[in-house]
Parts: sequence; structure tokens; C-alpha cells
Amino acid sequence: MKEKIIIVDDEKGMLNFLSKLLTSQGYTVKTCMTGKSFIKTLHGENQNFALAIIDYRLPDTNGTLLLQKISTLRADIKSIIITAYGDVHLAVEAMKLGATDFLAKPFAGSEIIQAVERSLEPARLREENKKLRWQLAAHEEKSCLVYASRAFTRVIHMAKTVAPSSATVLLTGESGTGKEIVARHIHEHSGDRSQKPFITINCGALADNLLESQLFGSLRGAYTGAYSDSPGYFLSANGGTLLLDEIADTSPALQLKLLRVLETKEITPVGGTKPIKVDVRIIAATNKDLEQEAKDGRFRHDLFYRLQVFSIDLPPLRQRVDDIMPLVEYFLTYYASREGLHKIHVPPQVIDILQAYHWPGNVRELRNLAHRVVILAQNECFEVDLLPFNTITHNFSKIEQEHESEGENVFYRSLAEIELHYIAEVWNHVSKDRVKASKILGISEKTLGRKLKKIADHV
Repeated sequence: MKEKIIIVDDEKGMLNFLSKLLTSQGYTVKTCMTGKSFIKTLHGENQNFALAIIDYRLPDTNGTLLLQKISTLRADIKSIIITAYGDVHLAVEAMKLGATDFLAKPFAGSEIIQAVERSLEPARLREENKKLRWQLAAHEEKSCLVYASRAFTRVIHMAKTVAPSSATVLLTGESGTGKEIVARHIHEHSGDRSQKPFITINCGALADNLLESQLFGSLRGAYTGAYSDSPGYFLSANGGTLLLDEIADTSPALQLKLLRVLETKEITPVGGTKPIKVDVRIIAATNKDLEQEAKDGRFRHDLFYRLQVFSIDLPPLRQRVDDIMPLVEYFLTYYASREGLHKIHVPPQVIDILQAYHWPGNVRELRNLAHRVVILAQNECFEVDLLPFNTITHNFSKIEQEHESEGENVFYRSLAEIELHYIAEVWNHVSKDRVKASKILGISEKTLGRKLKKIADHV
């Protein structure tokens, strides 16, 4: 189905002619006989007209006034002026007010069709380009970077600086801040290595023995169920980049083997004795303080020093306020395109709430929220009641303060307390469903378990 067109003319014969002609070309057509009904229709819900065909002289108004109304109400609607009183002055005036074409009556059907096509073609090209961009983004979705803040600009500058080198990179930051996206960005800017595979593995999601075989590969018969040789991620990523996500969750034994790989550039498959040379760029990521983990004896000092050759700390979303709305617009447009829906409008009051909210789940939480809004939004508008945290937005619109009577002392809630408060809200909202809570918060079930233990300890 082609675009929707609205026609306003006080001659029934002209309305019938244009309506039948354009409907036969695949357009959806709405007709009006007065300027008043035309304006009322534009105010209606779900009236996504792409083009207005306007008779210049109407019983209650004229084309000039209607063009002015269009520019105020719906500046995105293209317009064509038609009139039996065609003269150069009217045409010039109409064009100045935004009309894309001007036709004098009588005109042939082919003339109006050509005028319609000329008026709509630029918007069609823009829409097609947008679709192509989103198809590309969907194909390589994880590597898409959207940012405007100074804080994240510094992150990307550091990523591009280290990318051409062979240095091991350590990415730190809270869960959901975009460590995998930055890792992919480094890979894509690493010269010849960018033409080789980029592989990521979550070290905290697998049992130790399974993680070892996934990383280093295994030989047939190495363990029960090993019916054939398996190359492992190091060999699969040979020449490219391997992201070791949640590196802090690896065991001391596996940490020792990873240290050996970094030192010798060799791996030994599970069940094998002969080492295999590999050329893999290692990027490690963690949401923990790895230096503190090493001090506390939970992570090897020597591996920590090998990993932090070049460290990049990703700031949480609450420290990237300038990035919040670009990210919201990006994900709303992406999911609207993927779901075949129209773009969602974000009103100012929602913008204020989104920018004031502390985003404990960071970009991952924002992304999940955008998808939810695209599915639930009515009239293509991001209403306040679509926010899953709308009942507590006031707490996040400003840092809670308690003043003593004379206003001299101020008490601030810590970010950790606010985070635990929000997690508790979500936990109770989903009736203590661990899977649902983890999905909404944008964190792993393992991380959620740790947070819930902290909440229990505070009770």
C-alpha cells in the first residue's frame, strides 16, 4: 500500500475524479469539501498523511491559510495547490509557504500523478535510505555506537587509539555499559585483524571444565560425549579478536592457563599434549574492580597485570546524560523499523524523567525499555505510564534530600542504596521471578543473586 493522501476541494466532481484516479494508483485517499473539515481531519488520531492536494479557493478559507496551518500542525505533509484561477503570483506565494507543486485547472490525470510522484519522491528516498541503514545496523547491530557525551567520546578515542596495536585491552565498567560494543569497535578498527573473526564468550556463564574446552578446544575422547575434535574459540578466532567477558568469574586454574596463552601464544586442547600456535588479540571485560579482586586473592596478580596493558573504563549511563536521548531515539527507531511500526514520539515530560533516572541497568536497560515502549505505545507516543518505574520517578528526578530545620545539613542517599531500592521494586513487581527480574534489570541471574543477598543483609 502506498502513502495516504488527503484532498480538499468544494467540487464533488473533482473530488471523485482525483479520489478514483489516485486510489487506482494504490494510494489511500481521504476527501474533504471545506477547510474546516480538512483541519479537523489533520487533528484526528492515526492520520498519517504524506500529501495534501488543496483547492486554492474554498468556501470558508483559501490555500494560503491552509498551507500556513499545515506548516504549524504537520510540517511533514507535502502539499500540491490546484486552482481554476492559476496565475504566477499565486504559484509563487504557494511555493514560499511550502507547496511542492502548483497545477491550474483543468489538468490531465497524468499531470496530477506526475505531480504526486514528484512531491513524494524525496521522502521515499529518505525512508528507503533509513531502512537500508537499519538493515545494516540489524545485520551488525552490536557494533553500532550512539553517543554525544564527552565521557563516552573519550572512551571511543581511547578505543581507536589502541585498536591498530596488538596490545591486550581490559574493559571495565558496570553491567550493561556497552563493553562488548566497544570491544567490537576496537576489532573493527584493528587493520588486517578486522577481516578475521570477532568472537565473544561469557566466562561467568559456563562451568569451569566446559569453559576450558570451549576456549582451548578438545580432542575426540577427551571426556564423555566428545565424539569428535572441537577447535575451541581460540582457534576459531585465530588472526582475529577474542573477547573474554566477565573475566573475573574464572577459576584460579583457568586463570593460570589464560596467563600461559598470553605469554606463549600457544594453546593445548583438552585431552591433548601438543601445543598449537595462535595469533589472537585478547580483550577482557569485567564489571568488577579487578585490582581489588587481585588484592583479595580472587584473581591472579600476574594475569591482572598482563590484561591491563591498556585499560578503558566505561562510565555508567547516569554519567552520560547527553547520551540518553540519542540512545532512546536510536533504539525506538530501530525497534519500530524491526516491528514494522511508525516512529515513537517522546514528549518533553518523558524526556525529563529519562534524563533524571539513574539507569542501574545502563544501556541494556534503556534498550529493553525502548523495545517495550515500541510494542505498547498507543498513537505512536511514549506516554509516562509506559515507564516501568513510573511510580518512583520522583525519587529519581532529583537526589533525595532531607534538610534539618535550619537547612544547614543535607543527607544524600548513596547510589548503591538507590540501586538496591530499584532492584527490590522490580523483584516484588515480577513476584520474585528471577528470570523476569534479570531481563528487566539487564543483569545476569548470578549478579541478581548477589544484589538480592545485599538487600537481605540490609533488612
